[in-house]
Amino acid sequence: MNDLLHKLVSAAITGGLIALVGWLSVQSRRRKVAKAEAAAPAPVEDPSQTLLRHAQEADRRRDELVAQGRRAEALEHARAAADCWRQLTAARPGRFRSELQAALGRLGELLDGAGQTAEAVRARQEAAGLA
Repeated sequence: MNDLLHKLVSAAITGGLIALVGWLSVQSRRRKVAKAEAAAPAPVEDPSQTLLRHAQEADRRRDELVAQGRRAEALEHARAAADCWRQLTAARPGRFRSELQAALGRLGELLDGAGQTAEAVRARQEAAGLA
C-alpha cells in the first residue's frame, strides 16, 4: 500500500512540475514576443490604401446623407469621393475606373438637384469618357 501511495504522489508531483515548467516557458515566450514587437518599426501603409478608405467613407457618408434628405451636405461628400476615386484611378490605372464612374454619376445627380447643371454635365461627360 505504501508503494502504491508513493507512486501516486510521485506521479502527481511530477505532473505538477511539468505543468509549471510548461507554463513558465509559455510566459517567457510571450514576454520575448511582446518585447520584439515593441522594438519593431511600425508597418508603413500604402498611401493608396488610405485613399481607398477615404473614398469608401465619402461614398458611404454621401449615401447616408441622401437617404436622410440632406442633399447639400451629401454634395460635399460626393465631390470628395469623386476626387479620391480620381486620385486612385491615376495611381492605379484601370483599377478603379468603375468606382470613379459611379461616383461621378452620383455627383452629377446631386449637382442637377442643386441646380448646378453645367457642373453636372461636366461630371457626366467625365463618367462617359471612362466607359
